[in-house]
Amino acid sequence: MSSFSFDYCFLVEVTTSNLKEDKLYLPVGATSSNALNKQCQKMILVNKEGNSWTVSLRFNESGGMYYIRSGWRMFCLDNRCDIGDLFVFNLVGDGKTSPLMCVCPERKECSELLSKYLNRKSGHIASGSASSSLCFTGRTAV
Repeated sequence: MSSFSFDYCFLVEVTTSNLKEDKLYLPVGATSSNALNKQCQKMILVNKEGNSWTVSLRFNESGGMYYIRSGWRMFCLDNRCDIGDLFVFNLVGDGKTSPLMCVCPERKECSELLSKYLNRKSGHIASGSASSSLCFTGRTAV
């Protein structure tokens, strides 16, 4: 029986460049997650409602980072996200099957990660309403 890793949470911001390029780099820390391996070519993004999107997963040898190619833009469009919206993701997998990148439920660890990020960017955040109930946004946490 394989062992799944559920313990790597990280924050992602929707930006003009990652939407335009349809490319999202995962944090360097993701390379140490048991959920990923360099031979894996697909990843599944899952929102809070359980809907899923299959995306291409690649590893950049020179940068030592994983990135999503083809599918990130569609995930953002389908979830009606705007530039500046934030997602807290949990990377889940066993390193043998396609990993999942799940939108983190509102739980203590994810809230703390979001709070740290918002505190660092506090001078750059305007107040307003959230664009989607699926996203943590730079404007408000939903």
